[in-house]
Parts: sequence; C-alpha cells; structure tokens
Amino acid sequence: MHNKINILVICLILFSSIMLGCIGEDVQESVVTSASSETTLEKQIEKTLVIGELWDIRILDPVMSGEMVKEKAMIVDTLVEADPDFKLRPGLAESWEQVSDLQWKFYLKKDVKFQDGTEFTADGVKWSIERAMDMNPPVKAVTQIKSIGVVDKHTLLFTTEKPYAAFPASLEYPSLGILSPTSITDDNGVVTKPIGTGPFKFERFDIASGTLYLLRNDNYWGIKPGLEKLVIKGIPDPASRAMSVEKGEIGFTCDVPYGDIERLKATPGLNVEVHPTARVYQMQFGNLSGTPYSDVRVRKAISYAIDREVISDRTLHGCAAPAIGPVMPMISWSNQELDGYPYDSGKAMQLLAEAGWNDTDGNGIVEKNGEEFGVTLYTYPQRPGLQPMAEAIQSMLKDVGIKVEVRVMDWSAIGEHMTDRDLKLSGTAVAMVPDPDYYLRKTYHSNGDSNIWGYSNPEMDSLLEEGLSTFHAGKRQEIYDRVQEIALDEVPIIHVAYYKVAVVMHDNVQGFVFNPIAHDYMLNPEMYIAS
Repeated sequence: MHNKINILVICLILFSSIMLGCIGEDVQESVVTSASSETTLEKQIEKTLVIGELWDIRILDPVMSGEMVKEKAMIVDTLVEADPDFKLRPGLAESWEQVSDLQWKFYLKKDVKFQDGTEFTADGVKWSIERAMDMNPPVKAVTQIKSIGVVDKHTLLFTTEKPYAAFPASLEYPSLGILSPTSITDDNGVVTKPIGTGPFKFERFDIASGTLYLLRNDNYWGIKPGLEKLVIKGIPDPASRAMSVEKGEIGFTCDVPYGDIERLKATPGLNVEVHPTARVYQMQFGNLSGTPYSDVRVRKAISYAIDREVISDRTLHGCAAPAIGPVMPMISWSNQELDGYPYDSGKAMQLLAEAGWNDTDGNGIVEKNGEEFGVTLYTYPQRPGLQPMAEAIQSMLKDVGIKVEVRVMDWSAIGEHMTDRDLKLSGTAVAMVPDPDYYLRKTYHSNGDSNIWGYSNPEMDSLLEEGLSTFHAGKRQEIYDRVQEIALDEVPIIHVAYYKVAVVMHDNVQGFVFNPIAHDYMLNPEMYIAS
C-alpha cells in the first residue's frame, strides 16, 4: 500500500509539471522539497508563474532597474500610478495638491508597511527619493525636485527647481519606486535585496542563471496577489523565449519573433495577445553636424525612402503601425493633425539630388564631392522586430542610392562602434512618465538627455520650457502640438513605426491587464493561474 501511494505521488508530480507548464526546474524542486508546507502540492504548482524576461537580470536596485523591480517583479510601488489610459491615480500617495507654482503637498496612505514589517512613513519616502536623485542624476532631471520637506508622519512638501506642470506624473517614474531604508546593499551602496511595499517580495536571486525568485506579500496594502510565487528568468534571445513558452518551461513572455506568432496562436494551450503600446521604433542619426545629415533635405529624403506600411504589415507581421509623428495617436497629447512622410522613393531621390548627392558613375550609389553615401545601421537583438526592420530599411535606402551595412550587437556596445555618420535603430518608450514633457523634452531640447545627435532649435527649446511652466491643459496641448509639428518638419530623428507588444502566455494564466505606459510589459497583482 505504501509503495502504491509513493507511485501515485510521483505520477501526480510528473503530470502536473507537464500539463501546467508554468514552472521551471528550480521551482519544481522547491515544490517537491516543501512537502511539510500546509499548502498542497497542487496549489503550489498552480500559483507559481515563471516569466521569460527580455533582458538579462543584473541589478535589483530600482534606481537603476526600476522597470524590473517595479513593473515586473512588483517589489516596489511609486507615490503615483497611471492607468492604461495614461491618467494618473493614487499609488502610495492617497492624494496631492499644488500649493504654489513651485510646491506640491503629498498625503501618504496610512497603515502601509514595508515587506519586512517596518512602517511606511514620510521620512522613509524622503530618504528613498533623495537617494534615487543622488545615485541617478537623470531622475533629478525627470522630477525637477529642489528639496523635500517632511510636514508630518504622512505628509511631504516637494519644492521644484522651477514651475513644473508634469511633477505629479514624474513621481510615477519606475526609478522612483519607494524602498525601505532597511534594504540590503553591497559595498558600493547598490541595493541587492530590495525591500518595498509592493505585492511581491524578494526571496532570492540566482546570479548564475539570472533568475529572480519572489514570494507573495500577504500584507500588501492593495489588491491581494493571485499568485503565491513569481519567478523571472532572463532570456534575451526572442527565439529562445518562444521555444521556452511553447515547451512549458515558462508560462508568460513577450516579444517573441513575429514570424512565430501565427504558429503560437495555433498551438493548443497558448494564448497570444498583441497590444499597441507607448513605444516607437525610431532611427537616430550619429550627428547632425559635420555629416550629410546636417542638410534637412537628406534627413527628409531618408524618411521618404522608408515604406512604413510594408515594414508594419509585412516585415513585422502586423505587430506595428506606420509612424506619423513622434507620439502615437492612442496617447491623448498626440498631435492628431500631422500627415507624416508617405513612402515616395522619387521624392527621396529628388531631395538627395537637390542636396548634391547624385549617382554620377552609374554604380547605384549616390556620391558628393567624390565620396559615396555609405553608412552603418546599428541595432540590437533583444527586440525581435529590430533586425528584420533594419534589413528592410537597408534595402529601401539602397533603392535611392544609399549603401547601408547592418550590424546587430548588444545595446551597451553600440556607442563604442557608432560614428557620427552612422545610424541607430531602436525601440524607445515615450510615456514612462505619463506626460508629454518626458519624451519630447529629452529628445528635442538642445540640452535633452537623449539628444546626443546635436539637434538645436531656439523655438523648440522655448516651447519645451514654456510647457514646463504651463498648468492649463488646453494651453499645454497647443504647445506640444507645435513641438510635434516642428519635430516632424525638421526630422532630427526618424520615426518608423509604432510598437506593438506580442504577449504569449499559457491559457491558464488569467487576470493579466496590459498597461501601455510600461517599458516593455507590466505585470499586475490580479494575475492568477486558473485550475
């Protein structure tokens, strides 16, 4: 009888691991060895979800990896959150009010505790945000915070450097996830074991496999999480992510190769969702000074040479939409009156000729002053649409006489190789702060953090500064409409397509709600594994 029971238990374990497909080997081991737990084997398996993550997991400090620690691991919360329609809602702050042009008062939720049981207070929030600004200067640029005052245990007074209409939205920035001062750091002060207020808490991180293990925070102040355990595994290769979810090694992933989507849709037990998101595929010039790109006619010619319809529908298998302006129409602050650059190779060649670029020797490559127009287009492998898109652009630019070499390498290495004359294709988030200032100022202001190509326009700078200090919603929309109009006309960067995220999950993964403000994807505590 005893042997029969043992055989039955073994069969149940094997059956569950094959059929449910939502746990990896490490999780299976932890389930099997925890027989003394009050939770049954079946329930533990059902409530553990393994995620196939796009990026290698290296840092667990939200200041430098907020997208992972806040949006995916759900360890930390921010004072302000945003809904899928980009509207702000209370997070750890139950409300806020503008005291003056420079000051904002934030009232914190009461009866919230950090995951180690310590109390969530204004002093802790002040410490966490000041630490973020000290460690990561762009955070200070995003928030414009000059000082933080503690009014009482649950009230903070923020003073900004200048009038800043986007201030409440800036506190939704993932790098501002609130950490407990009791979080464990290494010798350099970088947090290795984050302690936050979120629905999941840190259990352990396996450096060798790049796998993060999380446990449900049963004392979470918000909606009780539907999962007991969450495991996040770094799988940077899109094809490997597709294979892993198909084989049942992971239960949830995104951005698989777009050519695999129809096959995955037809695979029993899998659910595929394609969501528009606040991210744009854009092509960046190496430098607008001292290169062919200093002539706006050349920049416009390249934009006309790109067939955005073909790229969106064929190259990316419908997982994109042709870009018109800098901001996708789904976002409320998008300029809806822009026409964009339709595909017109004839117009592109005309503009190149006007700029002095002609094919004088008949070899198919335009030249000027004896120099051929040849460039390298760099991109990176983690996002599955980038390489095929780069190759499509290579072919399209060849048709108008520009010779392009495509090079795919790790994102961090591109800067070491790219020259002023080269191009870079990337997928860029436009609403990680749900306000027009976030993307437009850092991209088009002459001092913008992302404007490393040297674009400068006094009218653009003036408008972006005016947008900072304008609190009237209608007036702000007029300002940012004009910003987008100038950006389209002067083409300091080229917007190719609006991104769509392909999410693949096992059909017993329920409760997922896609939020387009996320960097890649954002998990939500309502997710659960259906029996």
